[in-house]
Amino acid sequence: MRKQTKLVAVLSTAALLALGASMSSFAATGWQEENGTWVYYNKSGDLETEKWEKSGDNWFYLNEDGEMATDVVVEYSDNYYYVDENGAMVINKWVSVENEDYDGDDEDEPVNHWYYFGSNGKAFKSSSNSNSASFKNVNGKKYIFDDEGKMLYGWIGEDGDRKTGDDAWKEGDGLYYCGDENDGAQTIGWVYLDIVDNEYDQDDAWHSSSKVFDDENQTRWFYFKDNGKKMVKETGKTINGKKYSFDEHGRMNAEWVIYDATPTTSTVATGSITKPQGTSDYTTNWRYYGSPEDGARVTKGWFKVVPDINLHEGDYDDDEDSWYYSDKDGKLVASEIKTINGKKYAFDDYGRMKDGLKFIKFEDDSTTKIDTILSDDDRNDAKFDTEDNFKDSANTLLGEKYYCYYFGSGSDGAMKTNKQTVEIDGDNFNFLFNKSGSYKGAGKTGVDDSKYYLAGMLLKADKDDKYSVIKIETVKDAKKGTDGVEYSILTTDDFIKEAKDKGYATPNAEKLKGGKYTEYYDIDYKKAAEKDNTVYKLVNTSGSVQKSKTKAKDGNDRCYVQSSENIIGVFVED
Repeated sequence: MRKQTKLVAVLSTAALLALGASMSSFAATGWQEENGTWVYYNKSGDLETEKWEKSGDNWFYLNEDGEMATDVVVEYSDNYYYVDENGAMVINKWVSVENEDYDGDDEDEPVNHWYYFGSNGKAFKSSSNSNSASFKNVNGKKYIFDDEGKMLYGWIGEDGDRKTGDDAWKEGDGLYYCGDENDGAQTIGWVYLDIVDNEYDQDDAWHSSSKVFDDENQTRWFYFKDNGKKMVKETGKTINGKKYSFDEHGRMNAEWVIYDATPTTSTVATGSITKPQGTSDYTTNWRYYGSPEDGARVTKGWFKVVPDINLHEGDYDDDEDSWYYSDKDGKLVASEIKTINGKKYAFDDYGRMKDGLKFIKFEDDSTTKIDTILSDDDRNDAKFDTEDNFKDSANTLLGEKYYCYYFGSGSDGAMKTNKQTVEIDGDNFNFLFNKSGSYKGAGKTGVDDSKYYLAGMLLKADKDDKYSVIKIETVKDAKKGTDGVEYSILTTDDFIKEAKDKGYATPNAEKLKGGKYTEYYDIDYKKAAEKDNTVYKLVNTSGSVQKSKTKAKDGNDRCYVQSSENIIGVFVED
């Protein structure tokens, strides 16, 4: 609003001279100049007081002493007017008048009061009997005035009164905001305001991240509806195509917000069940609303941030950020494998996207709802941070209905399928993950294209060994009453020792005649299969199953003898 301080209708010099001439033409009636001011005598010759008289196109006011008033607010018949320095009534003008009560100490008192005088010269004002806010339209903007015509500003209540003090912005749901003492126009839309929040450290059901607003002196966004009232208690209000959240006092929330559960670092009550922090029921109630300068809710989108302390206390304390994804309702995705833009991603109980090699157990018969995601350091009895640990743990985890997945490295996170190279403890390993089916992306276990895999890892001989033995053992689960298959890989020494210990290997000196070998063992593969449900396969350094080899010499000059794919003997040289 462009206001003009004391810019009023000013009479020209010619007009003043004409006025003086007309006034002087009357002897005892009309306008007379006395003692440097103008007075007015009525027909009876009496000096008029507290009355308006017109001269030309302008009205002038005679005060209680009969003198023409100048540069002052005039109270007349319960209305307020303003006469300029020439004494003429001001119309259709803003006027700033010095506040006589201003002493510089009270920040709620303005230096000047603004008035607006309409076409009849009367100041716009509210009714002294009104108990609701009544705004006046001035040049396309709305203003509110008190019953003395003074423009109000700042926070205005539904009762039409100005609210002051640190908590003025909190009072009631129907507050208006009308700028500062030199503005006063009713605010519509967004406005960025300095406030004092003496309760900034108290959480409530309309929780906004404690890391964002951690001081009583805040600058916050507010939004005022078309009727001028501030927006309050909104969980996802659409404004210009974006979703925003507002707390119970009208402040736009920012960053992490939770509505449907109480923020907690321990447990949260959901219905009649208490859910701890770090469960999907709790996590999916969180939403992310961008920075304090933006505040637009992330919907169907990615964002990488540090979690709220009540979402993951450890990551918050360590300032550890993660990738998160919000669904169409703005809720966090958690404990789920979700397809996003044609790719699949895994999210843990805290809503964090996972990357790298993971073992996943699903809820019941689901292939998307995750019960548990294991990283390589989550369990002491099932580590897979080295090659040996992976092979030792894979069968255990497969038996517990875990599936091995690979979600790329670093910030990739997209589920990988088919043949992949996976780094474990600084070394690269060949993996095979399902290309299709219900468990798309799960590591292959068993034989594929004459090669054996364990939870996706290709079982093959080391380069130095040249050949190794795949052990395939059918294991009975007494509790479940079902059979399972376990896979492992053995060096030649391990194979010979196991075969001897279990009675599958029988020394045969006849096979040593004329040769350089000092020992030979016949291998009873049929006995291994019938007695212990175990099958052995010979593989090379590419993992291919060998067939009908008669001189398959390993890196230590031990030779395997095969009949078809069955190992029937081993030569040993000291």
